[in-house]
Amino acid sequence: MRLNVALRAGLCVFLMVGMASVRAEEDTDDVEVFDVDEIVDEDDDYEVGPSQDIETAFMFADYPDKKLELGEIIKVLFLFNNKGDIGFNVTHVFASLRSPYDYNYHIQNFSAMPIGTLVPPGAQASFEYLFKPDVTLEPTEFWLTTEVVYNSSEDRTYKSAVFNGTVELVEKNAEVDIRKFITYLVILAGMGYGGYSMYSAKKPRKSGDKKKTGAAKTVEIEEEKVELRKQARGQDGNIINRAVRRKSSKKKGRKN
Repeated sequence: MRLNVALRAGLCVFLMVGMASVRAEEDTDDVEVFDVDEIVDEDDDYEVGPSQDIETAFMFADYPDKKLELGEIIKVLFLFNNKGDIGFNVTHVFASLRSPYDYNYHIQNFSAMPIGTLVPPGAQASFEYLFKPDVTLEPTEFWLTTEVVYNSSEDRTYKSAVFNGTVELVEKNAEVDIRKFITYLVILAGMGYGGYSMYSAKKPRKSGDKKKTGAAKTVEIEEEKVELRKQARGQDGNIINRAVRRKSSKKKGRKN
């Protein structure tokens, strides 16, 4: 079914305003699971296919590229648009994975979840359906069928496809987890370095530092002593030279 742009825009508006939530989780014990084939057989007024007054639009909220992660809860948001003159009661929605080579070969059936919402003539309603592909499935392409069942006010039952096409099942992306781990590691390393720097700045000097300072002072004192000795020796030399000069001058006087 080709959907116009206005219908898809209506879906976005309804998603922002609010929606009825319909969840399909295989481990939910308090949810009634319907057999769609039994519903069809028991209803004599069941119409094969959709009503001409109903249009649907869908959106994979977290997987716009239709690459669905194995073992993760997948959210399908869809719009139910009633263009007719009578009301329709949306009874339930269901989904299944099928072989892309044989549509009749079911790979995994998801729970059919009851809705019970009346959509008046000319009105729209949006819904949320959750399912989880088995983590043990092979990462490859599958055919996904999501359908909604509804009754008219004339007691006729219809079924419309919300989504009917191929999707790719992929393994959970580990790059995000690795990046988070590296980020946390860098943050912890930075905090550790900052703490160590603060601790080193506040930590008192060790006795070895004092010994080094004392040794430096001892060297300075010894250098001063050597300098004083040199000066003393110089003064003694001057005194001796003066005495020698006096004696020599006296000897010269006697000779004369």
